[in-house]
Amino acid sequence: MSRYYPFIIALFLLTGCSTKEMIYNETTKKSFEEEDNLILQALNYQQNGDYVNAKKIYHLLYDQSQKKIYLAEEAGLAFVLGDKDALNLIQMGIQKYPEEKNFNRLLVGQLVKEKRYTEAEQEILALLRIDKSVQHLSIAGNLYLQMKEYPLALKYFESAYKQEQSEDILINIVELLYRFLSKKDDAIAYLETYASMEGCGKSACFRLLEIYGRDRNIKGLISTYKKLYKENPNEEFSKKIVELLIYKKETKEAISFLEKNQTNPTLLLEIYVNQKLFEKAYKLADKLYKESKNLDFLGKMAIYEYELNKANLTPDVLHSIQSKFDEVTSVLHDSVYLNYYGYLLIDHDINIEKGLSLVQEALKIEPNSPYYLDSLAWGLYKLGKCAEANEIMKYFGENIYEEEVAQHFEAIKKCLKEKQ
Repeated sequence: MSRYYPFIIALFLLTGCSTKEMIYNETTKKSFEEEDNLILQALNYQQNGDYVNAKKIYHLLYDQSQKKIYLAEEAGLAFVLGDKDALNLIQMGIQKYPEEKNFNRLLVGQLVKEKRYTEAEQEILALLRIDKSVQHLSIAGNLYLQMKEYPLALKYFESAYKQEQSEDILINIVELLYRFLSKKDDAIAYLETYASMEGCGKSACFRLLEIYGRDRNIKGLISTYKKLYKENPNEEFSKKIVELLIYKKETKEAISFLEKNQTNPTLLLEIYVNQKLFEKAYKLADKLYKESKNLDFLGKMAIYEYELNKANLTPDVLHSIQSKFDEVTSVLHDSVYLNYYGYLLIDHDINIEKGLSLVQEALKIEPNSPYYLDSLAWGLYKLGKCAEANEIMKYFGENIYEEEVAQHFEAIKKCLKEKQ
C-alpha cells in the first residue's frame, strides 16, 4: 500500500494536536501562575518537532489545571509518538469528557494502529451517527482503505468530497479509482474537473501527468502542462509543452505558443533555425542582442544573415556579415563562429589566408570536427595546395554524406589530376 495513506490517516486523526490559537482560546483564565509560560514552552517544542518534551509539558499543564485541552494534546502526542500510554490517555479523556469528540477520533486512530479494525469501524460509525462531517467521513474512508474495503472507502471519500472539494480527499479518491478499482477514466475525470474548476493545486495536475505519462497520452500531457503553465508561467513548463508539440510534429503550434508567451526566446530561436526561418531568427537574435549586448547573439545574427541572403550575396550584405563576425571573433573564442567566418572568407575569395587562420583556430578547439577539416581542406585547395587538401580529405574515407563536402572532394581530386 502507498505510503501516502498512513499520512492521510494521521492528518485526519491527529485532532489532539491543536493550534496555538485554539489553546489560547480555551485557556484564557489561568489556573496557576506558570501556566502561560508552560503553554509557550509546549507550543515551541511542538513547532520544532520535539513531541516528547511537548507531551511532558502538557502532562504537567493538565495535572495542574485539569483542563481537557491539555489532556487532548497529551493524548494526541502520545498517539503520534506511539507511546504505550496512548490508549489509556484516550480512554481517560472519553470517560472524563464524553462531549469532547477529539478523544473518540483519536481512539479510532489508535485502534487502526493496533489493527483492531472491527472496533475502529464501530467507533467511527458511532461518530458518523452524531456528525457526518468531512473529518469523520474522511476517517471512515481511510479506515476502510486500511481494511481493503475499497468500494466502501470510495463511498465515504466521495461523500466527504461533496461537502468540501479538498485536494487531499481528491487524491484519495483518485488513488482508489486508479490503483484499486481499475477505473482509470473516472480517476482522470475527477482530476480534470478539479483542475478546471479549482486549478492545479499542489498535486492534481502532477497526478494527471503521471497517469498520462504511463499511457503515453501526448495530448493529455500537453493539455495538463498548459494548465500548469497558465498558473505558473516558467521556462520548464513551456519547454515541456514545446518538446511534446514537436514530438507530435506540430511545429507551427509550438512556434505560435512560444511567440505568444515569450518565455523561452532561446528555444524559439532554435526552432526558427531548425525550420530554416532565418528572417524570423535574425529579427529575434537582433532583439536579444539589443537587450543583452551578448555577442553570442551577434554571431548568430551574422550566420542567419548569411543563410537568409546566400542566394543573392551582394557586396553590402557580405560587408555587413563580415563586420559582425569581426566584432564577435575579436572577443569570443568560439569554434563555430571562427569556422563559419573562416569558411565564408575562403569560399567567397575575400581573404583566404585570414580564413585559413580562423579555421585553424577553430580546429585547436575541436581538432576532429569534420566540418572544420573540410573548411581547412577547401582553403588549401583555394591556395592551390591540392595534395595537402587531399590528405585532409582522406579523413572522411567513404563516409561523405553532405553534398557540399562531396563537391569539395571532387574539386580537389580534379585539381590533383590536373597537376600530375
